[in-house]
Amino acid sequence: MSAAQSKANVALVIETMYAVAADPERWEQVIEALDVPAQAEDDQGTRGMASLARAAAGGEPGRADVGVIVVSGAGGAVACNRAGESLFRRRLGRIEARGLAFLNPSNHEALTQARKRLRETRGRQVIVKFLDEDDEGPHFAYVTPAAALPPALAATLPSPSPRGEGDIAIVFPALETTDRLWASVRESFGLTPAETRLAARLKDGLSLKEAAEDLEVSLNTVRNQLRAVFDKMGLNRQSELVRALTQLGTLAQAFEDPGARRASPTIFATERGAAETAPPVQLFKLADGRRLAWRDYGDPAGRPVLVITQDLASSLLPRGTNALARDLGLRAIVTERAGAGRSDPHPDFTYANVAADSVALCRHLGLDGVQIITNTDGAAYALEAALQLGDSATRMLIVSGRPPGLQAERERDKGHTLTLFWRRIYRNPWLSDMIFEMMRLSLSRAQFERYARAAASAPGDAAYLKAHPELLDFIIDYTRESVAVSARGAADAIRCAARPGGPDLSDLACPVTLWHGDQDPMNGVEEMQAWLGDHVEAVRVFPDIGRFLGHRYWPEIMAWLAQG
Repeated sequence: MSAAQSKANVALVIETMYAVAADPERWEQVIEALDVPAQAEDDQGTRGMASLARAAAGGEPGRADVGVIVVSGAGGAVACNRAGESLFRRRLGRIEARGLAFLNPSNHEALTQARKRLRETRGRQVIVKFLDEDDEGPHFAYVTPAAALPPALAATLPSPSPRGEGDIAIVFPALETTDRLWASVRESFGLTPAETRLAARLKDGLSLKEAAEDLEVSLNTVRNQLRAVFDKMGLNRQSELVRALTQLGTLAQAFEDPGARRASPTIFATERGAAETAPPVQLFKLADGRRLAWRDYGDPAGRPVLVITQDLASSLLPRGTNALARDLGLRAIVTERAGAGRSDPHPDFTYANVAADSVALCRHLGLDGVQIITNTDGAAYALEAALQLGDSATRMLIVSGRPPGLQAERERDKGHTLTLFWRRIYRNPWLSDMIFEMMRLSLSRAQFERYARAAASAPGDAAYLKAHPELLDFIIDYTRESVAVSARGAADAIRCAARPGGPDLSDLACPVTLWHGDQDPMNGVEEMQAWLGDHVEAVRVFPDIGRFLGHRYWPEIMAWLAQG
């Protein structure tokens, strides 16, 4: 493939990514665009695109630059962290004990309306768009009752002070996030502030006439400005402009007031559904200072089970698991993979290194005689954990397992859109940062349901989902938890799986049992048997089910563990 063709492939995929970020209803186009030859990860262009994806998502995760300002019911500033003070003073005005002095008077009205909305709806948060003095760029923020401020954010304040009933907290995203978006529009493409303001309103869905009224200029003026925007695209600049404008649109969707538009509200990480009866998430400090998030289900004195989850999953197990495990005399330890959920990313993400986090927790808890349960693409991590646990690992159950590495497309894959997606993203793992961050920022509940239903492409899965529609809530909850902080864990897992080779199983002593559905669209049980060889002790193939095997037969899985 020529260099020119390679660049054309990259440009096509990138433009499609951002087009879909602006309109998630077109997400199938991502799968079509990914149908290109694998790109070299060391290509300068692809490295640049990956960096841009991280910039679009707000930079590297884990930065302590979220701004927080607590305002009393009377309007005075009660407390603020360093990031909040810096952003407000540089862009919005002054912080005074008697109140916030906004440079743009419209922000006072916005804050008043936010207070009113919180009172009327008894909500936990509303989203407000503040404007700087010259109306050149928006600054999106959450406004929430101060008492509902998440502990991690409250900890960034100088000191814990009493919170009155009317106190509110204003939470700003990282300043660099909005700066990058607007700078890319203004500086990269030479747009004037007036042209940038027009572009923002068009991305918000306003017509030219509505934009003219909002900007208080004539229709002819905005027409001339729009013509200037298109002229400045240049012959080779269209993808750059599309990208920058779509970044803006993606951020607007992520901080959109759900009641302000007809579209479905953006999904934010919340604890509900199965989470209502789940044990709390705990944090274990690893030897290198990173944190491993985990949940502890069942009987604290029960037989230990280590649960290794799949990609895009958290430590949340199906509703009722806590009581079921307790009744069966099991203690299920469920860890969240590095970079997923509330676990910190790993600087050197490999199967062995990520598995070592779970093993460290098991040893800290003094567990012995550990059974291991995993599903789908968690198989390689579970096998690594068994290797490191040695004689402490007694047996393993792999449900709907996936061998690591690239898998060729097959003719029958055309009827399974998510299967095609996974095959093609493994082929071009450098795109994983961008894809998962875009999905994370722009997903609505309706769109999320489309993904979940697409996953049920096997007839048996579709029938099970139709009979158990509440399963959608569980899938949404655990996926949402997995990307609540960042999509880095999902992207790291794709890059890891795409590398040649997998765990060295020559020293594996733990016997493996395979459960697999006969309608699994990704791979058959034969591929798992070929990979694992003599380590497979038993195989059970379930009729009329595919990748939803673990959902449908969860009680039987727990019973198998109890019988061991």
